[in-house]
Parts: sequence; C-alpha cells; structure tokens
Amino acid sequence: MMNVRPIFVLSGWLLLAITPAMAQTSHTAFDAAVAWKSFSTLLRQQYGYFDQSGVDGNAILTTFAARANAARSDTDFIHTLQLVSHNFADPHFIVGPSDPDSWEIVPTASDLFGILDDGIFRVGEVRAKSDASAKGVRPGMTVILINGKSPEATIEEITGRPFAALTPAQSRFAFDIALAGRRDRPRALTLADGNDRHTFTLDPTAIQAKRVEDGPLLEIERQGALGIIRINNSLGNQGLIPRFAEALASLAGTTTLLIDLRNTPSGGNTSVARGIMGHFVDFDRPYQMHVVPYEARVLGPTRKFVEYVAPYGQRYTGKVYVAGGHWTGSMGEGMMIGFEAFGITTIGSDLGHLLGATENETIDGSTARIDLGTEQLFTVTGLPRAAFRPQHYLAHSECDGTHDPVLDSIGSKTESPTTSDKSH
Repeated sequence: MMNVRPIFVLSGWLLLAITPAMAQTSHTAFDAAVAWKSFSTLLRQQYGYFDQSGVDGNAILTTFAARANAARSDTDFIHTLQLVSHNFADPHFIVGPSDPDSWEIVPTASDLFGILDDGIFRVGEVRAKSDASAKGVRPGMTVILINGKSPEATIEEITGRPFAALTPAQSRFAFDIALAGRRDRPRALTLADGNDRHTFTLDPTAIQAKRVEDGPLLEIERQGALGIIRINNSLGNQGLIPRFAEALASLAGTTTLLIDLRNTPSGGNTSVARGIMGHFVDFDRPYQMHVVPYEARVLGPTRKFVEYVAPYGQRYTGKVYVAGGHWTGSMGEGMMIGFEAFGITTIGSDLGHLLGATENETIDGSTARIDLGTEQLFTVTGLPRAAFRPQHYLAHSECDGTHDPVLDSIGSKTESPTTSDKSH
C-alpha cells in the first residue's frame, strides 16, 4: 500500500512526483560517508520494519558499513544498498535506480514462489498465465540449479553474505529473488521432478510484468449465478474506480460475486481501494490500522490511527468472496483485511507479505532512491497485516491451466454454473 502523496506505479516502483528539494538532492556530489550516515539514519528513524522476526536491523547495517563507506562511485554505493535491502527480507524495501544487472523486483516481476524446507529448495507456487506455467514448471519441483549455479550460491550473490550467516527469513526471501532472476535476462532453471531432471529456459519476468501493465484494468466473467471481477494489477490507477462500478453493474442479477485480487502484486493506493470497497458497506467501517514508528522513535508519543471505508456507489447484495494469493501485494493485502473486517469471506493462499505503507525517500550524498515502509499496518483487531491468512485457506491458489483452486472451492459452496460469458 502507498501513502496519499502524488504517486505513480510503474513495474513495481513507487515513484513520487519530483519536487525541487528532491531534484536538488539528486544532483548532490557523491560522498560515501555522508550517504551511508543519511541512509542509516533514515532506516533507524523511519523504517517501520527495521527489526522484525528473522531480521536484526542494526546487525545488517554493521555488516555493510565498511563496504558502503569504501564505495568509490555512487553506482557501487547503490549496489551495496541493494544488498542491504535484500537482507531485510521485505519486498517493499527497494533501492534504485536499477540497471540491467539488477535483481528483479518481487512479487511484481516474478512468476515463481519458492519454499526452503530442511535445506531443500522447491517451487512452492507458479504464477498463472506465466511463461513458467506455460513451459511446465509445477509446484513441488526441486530447484537444483539457477543459471548454472546452486540456489545457495545465487542467494549469496543477492544478499552479499555467506548462506550460513543468513536467517531462514532472509534465505527464503532471497530465494524468491533468485527465481525471478535479473532484469531483462532470461533464466535457466534446472529442476528435479521425482527422478527426472529438466532444464527450463524461461523468459525474463519483466516481460510478464509489462504484459500485465499493458493489459485491461480488470476482466469480467459471468458463470450462471456467479459473477467474477478480476483486477489486473491496477490498484494504483484511479480509472479503476469507475471501471469497477461499471463491472459491478454489468453483473446485476448474479447472486454470488468473486473479487479476484490474485494478480495485484504491485499494490496501489488507498483511494482506489476505498472506491472499490465502498460498494460493500452501508455505513462507515474501519478496514485497517496504521502505526507510524518515527513518532515514537524521534518525537516520543506513539501515533496510531484507524482508516475507514465510507459507502460509495451501487451496493451488491449477494454473497461475496474475495480471493488472494502470493501475487496479492500491498494494497491488495489491505483490501483482503478490509473485506474480512466487513464480514466478507476471503479465500486463497498466503499473500505477498509486502510490509507497510511506503514512501519514496532520497538521501544526502547519493542519487539513490529508496522505497520503504514508513508505517506499520495491522488488521482492525491488531494482527500485523503480513501475518494475515484468508479465512478459507488454500495451500495453492493459482490456476494451473486445467483447474482453478479458488473457483473449485467456491463451486462447492454455490450453485453449479450453467453458462459462461467473458468480457474485458
């Protein structure tokens, strides 16, 4: 989820409109010592997840301090900060600008979710309609090599640290980055399926991210009494608000509605989310709680507030399900916890676990751009958003081309559909 500054969403990057102050900072002469001090202060004061389970913020900064201070160019310095960000195991913590050799952003530009289980690296989930899915990569396959290197060696490149020094949280996150690969680079994955080994040559994940970006804001499908609205990574586009209202009106007469958020990895903004959720409340309802750590760390008092959704537009009176999965990120996760707070049934697997409400920051002495969560987010009952699981939990939520686990689950709870009609 993003804050309510003027923001643009592009391939997972959360970019603020340029202000004169930011432009001046971006032209400051590189100074490694000044930049590292500014970066360290930013994290310690404002980063909402500086310390979390499996992550010791001070230890990470201590590990990379000498390397950062010794950087001879701003490019080398930024590459070091990217290693630092990977060690925090937070998909919302992104350091740019990127170059062709930068590791891809997950989950926006990823098609595989990995599992590290007792030292064995496996494919945990495959993104629907991805190149990996089309070429036969399936959950449960064991990952032997990534571009000719072991998963452990690739994770060491991503984190800049020995594999043995990493916590499970850090290793798992870096494994997801390893599966996504480098920007604009094809990937070669050697996978074991039982006793068989296969090497899959996969397109750069940026191709899929661009295809989704260029696609429709949403898709509509009617299956008998069931209406489906699939949102396509457009939760940062204000045009989605009227488009969703039109879609909802087109499904008049259905008795059950599925709002499918499984393809929203880049998050979005809260005004779009409230414009959608407002169709499903009859009075002001709380949907998520914010805590701003900076206030307690620097100013003293804790700042905590609850955000509400007000009624908006046409109501839907039938049964509603909201689906999410590993590629439901940030604002999509916020909508999941909001809908559940309204008493609406959520369904799916673990979500993207993007941490907090993000801001784009600059630092002194460097041209680095830093996205990080400056607000901690919780359900209205106080559960950290990253710990939320859908009410009807599924081990796998992605469609594999032959069946859809979410629709299978909903179908067991509703009338069997008799007709199908699709539109964009």
